[in-house]
Amino acid sequence: MKKFFLVLTVLTIVSMFLGVVFAAEMSREMFISTLYGSVMIKKSGAKDFVAAKKDMPLSISDEIKTGKDSYCEIAFDKELATMVSMKENSDLIINKASIDQATNKEDTLLDLQKGSVMTKVKKLTAQGSQFKIKTPTSIVGVRGTNFEVKVVE
Repeated sequence: MKKFFLVLTVLTIVSMFLGVVFAAEMSREMFISTLYGSVMIKKSGAKDFVAAKKDMPLSISDEIKTGKDSYCEIAFDKELATMVSMKENSDLIINKASIDQATNKEDTLLDLQKGSVMTKVKKLTAQGSQFKIKTPTSIVGVRGTNFEVKVVE
């Protein structure tokens, strides 16, 4: 009986430790903060695009498209310190957006397929943090600034 309780105790401690280790890196909170005109989203794993709505949550692998005379803003986290503004006729995929709860290390990678985005990235202070936008021909990375990326067809 003592062996049973010892094994059970060890397994409980190990599972708690593993839960803390694997739960340290979480997906960043992202949502549509502003939109105008035709903004469509294809959620991760979905086949079709649906109309975006204000405050609609976003996740990894979501694809966002803006139509003619349309735009949207994507907010990262509740503080609105990091924002991505998609201009008309743009197509963006969220490849990665995580934050390590233990170290505050942020890792964000957006894939701009076409169009233009304006970004406001808060100063990244945690060691190893990065915010990158990939295009068909380049990767742009910053640690805190405002900048614009365009993909010209």
